[in-house]
Amino acid sequence: MKRTQRTRDFLKECIADSLLRLLRTKPLEAITIREITELANVSRVTYYRNFTSKEEVIEFKLDKLMTDWIEHEKTIRNTSACELAIRFFQFFYSIRDIVQTLIQAKLSLLLLNALIIRFGDVFTQDCAEYYRQIFISFGLCGVILTWMDTGMNESPEEMGKIVTETFFPQEQT
Repeated sequence: MKRTQRTRDFLKECIADSLLRLLRTKPLEAITIREITELANVSRVTYYRNFTSKEEVIEFKLDKLMTDWIEHEKTIRNTSACELAIRFFQFFYSIRDIVQTLIQAKLSLLLLNALIIRFGDVFTQDCAEYYRQIFISFGLCGVILTWMDTGMNESPEEMGKIVTETFFPQEQT
């Protein structure tokens, strides 16, 4: 029987969620594919049909979360840069357990990669624009990681205002 894309996505999410749960208690290198598939209640064939590495599993999860957030944001009209920045930090606050797990596991570069892929147009022909997008992605990743690593003392609303006022003062309206 042929699986639907919806079923494949569900199974991939189960695998990703299982890996993240395991990652909270042991290093990535110590986690076996068998442990992941048993916790996810899927076969090893399902794992290998969808992923080539454990890092790819995490990248899938981050990409899915960010894609869903971006699609939701596209439905919101007439928003200021500050409002968008606030919602951006609210989104990361909502997935803080995942980000903190990545920080603990020393896998923060996977978050950076996801930000570059989702928020940058790596296919732009304009060299200056490409580097501007990379700069913003690195900066946002650093801000997110530092905010979470230091205990998120500021609310998502405060973080959105700080980032907008500091880095995009001309876009505050």
